[in-house]
Amino acid sequence: MPRPQPSLLKDADFARFMLGRLAGEVGSRISREGLPIVAILVTGATATDLGLLAALSMLPALVLGSVAGPVTDRHRRRPVLVVSELVRALVLFSVPVAALLHRLTFVQIAVVTALVFSVSVFYNVADRAYLPFLVSRERLQEGNRLVGAAEAVGESAGPVLMGALIQLLGSPFAIFFDALARLASALGAAGVRKIEPPPHPSSGQVSMGRDAVRGVGIWAHHPVLRWLGLTLMVDGILGGFHATLYELYVLRVLHLTPLLLGTLVTAGGIGSLLGSVVVIRLIPTRGLGATLFVTFVVGALANILIPLAHGPVLLAFLFLLGAQLLGDLFATIFEINARVLEQSLTPDHWLGRVEGALRTLTGGLGVIGAVAAGLLATSIGVRDALWISAVGSVLTAGVLLAPDVRRLAAAQHPWEFPPT
Repeated sequence: MPRPQPSLLKDADFARFMLGRLAGEVGSRISREGLPIVAILVTGATATDLGLLAALSMLPALVLGSVAGPVTDRHRRRPVLVVSELVRALVLFSVPVAALLHRLTFVQIAVVTALVFSVSVFYNVADRAYLPFLVSRERLQEGNRLVGAAEAVGESAGPVLMGALIQLLGSPFAIFFDALARLASALGAAGVRKIEPPPHPSSGQVSMGRDAVRGVGIWAHHPVLRWLGLTLMVDGILGGFHATLYELYVLRVLHLTPLLLGTLVTAGGIGSLLGSVVVIRLIPTRGLGATLFVTFVVGALANILIPLAHGPVLLAFLFLLGAQLLGDLFATIFEINARVLEQSLTPDHWLGRVEGALRTLTGGLGVIGAVAAGLLATSIGVRDALWISAVGSVLTAGVLLAPDVRRLAAAQHPWEFPPT
């Protein structure tokens, strides 16, 4: 009987990388939730303004996803991670500086949002492509589970820290702590000693445009990756609605405080953390296909609790608490297995381009969802717009995804599928 392998956390390189990653995850939740709150509380942003911010957070994936893929595959991935974090730190520092000078405007918040999320496209693509090298393909599930746990801790600690910082220091100065966290993340990635191999010889032999199209082609012609892409496209639309309306709904419609908002998002992080613990037990008993499909649909069903929230503050808070705990738990199980699936099916030298293609598709639909959410909320109200999003995501999941679940149902482990 083979001896169990030691935890990846005992590997010095992976531990350094994860410490930096953990700091970055906590910080990213501060600015993800905090920048729209700065816009609401400091500049008096409307639903349309928040729709613009949400679109600016998603548009970079549409515009740059197909570029980030070839760039990542033509270079070593670790330097891309380090430079991306340093640039994001510099941009985020501009928010508290402008606030100190009493020069902070909605235009600056919009520009910072666009720049941070543009750089994030390159970071996220490089991150997905770097992990199989750092942990080896045989340990992808454990590696992604630990990354998912770090994200869940960030989701738990970041928002409540954001809410406390906003109430203690004011919303613009909370962003300062995300900038510091980005520096810590850069140091963690820079501290990895394992020598990354040079790019594959075939990388860079064709133009960037053709390379991007080839990445789309690999995704579109692979039956399993195409199934995965459809789920992420549905999730992109829902994410556009959520990014635009959730904070406005909580603060202005339900009249909860920023601290309660942070507590809700923290509860979602606790659900994510539970999901990262449970995920390793599900595939052997349920199968990969059933796990992916059921977790996606149940996560979508949990979002119905959001527009159902009503009444006194405590009752509304409990509805939203249920949505955060259940939705994030099932979404995390889906996300971890989706990552493993994508990384396992894709050859190393194509990981950047395939991930870039997926981000382009999901980013495009996210932008559409964000703009539609802002327009719908202005015309029919925030709650009714959230109803359309929640019900539509469940119906779309059933129509698009159910017919293809059999394609995965027989597999117990994603690496049984041969890459193309």
